[in-house]
Amino acid sequence: MAVVLDVVNAALKEIGVLAIGETATADDSIDALATLNRLLDQWAAERLQIHTVTRTLWTITTGVGTYAVASGSVVNVARPVYIDHVNFVDTSATPDLEQALNPLTEDAYSRIAQKALTSPFPTCWYYNPTYPTGTLELWPVPTSTTIQGVLYAPAAVVAFAALTTTVALPPGYERMIIKNLAMELSPSYGRAADQVLMQQAVESKEVVKRSNRRLMDLSVDAGALLQGRGTYDINSGP
Repeated sequence: MAVVLDVVNAALKEIGVLAIGETATADDSIDALATLNRLLDQWAAERLQIHTVTRTLWTITTGVGTYAVASGSVVNVARPVYIDHVNFVDTSATPDLEQALNPLTEDAYSRIAQKALTSPFPTCWYYNPTYPTGTLELWPVPTSTTIQGVLYAPAAVVAFAALTTTVALPPGYERMIIKNLAMELSPSYGRAADQVLMQQAVESKEVVKRSNRRLMDLSVDAGALLQGRGTYDINSGP
């Protein structure tokens, strides 16, 4: 299994900075690690570059509708760029009952006239990706004392701490990192990436993005179904 230094050496060989058998200097390795982590930070903003979704539980406090989302915050997870689902778990049921909440767009949340309206259970959620801590709003503001929040969010590849860190990632990621890191490093060394490397960098990202696609339930706005009066029959409809 490769470590980060192996990835750095491979990327520098791709652009001809290193020959077979050579290794990067300490300064070059440190610079390449910084470049690699900037690349990973960029990919964290690309949904299809993220291979897994985490399920995070947090305590819902009665009468509180606003929750901070970040490592060490109430919703203790790395601040997400995207949120897939927000649910709540009713612990008064046996077994526990998890209920889905409806997502609100910014426009829909802004149109809520009584944002402080309370109810035993929330029905909707709105996520404001504030930085460095995200902000999650539950509506109506829940008053039940027996519920927990559940957040499902894509978990991006985190920055590598050191050159000795093991690169343990799903299939396709190591090649993608090497090829794209080589592209990122080439201007710093005055090297022009050739067409083969450029194509390999693009193709390696495409492979990873294809593998990260997930099946989704198809939903249709009820208003589109004949104004909510039923389903459309292609055999009898106009």
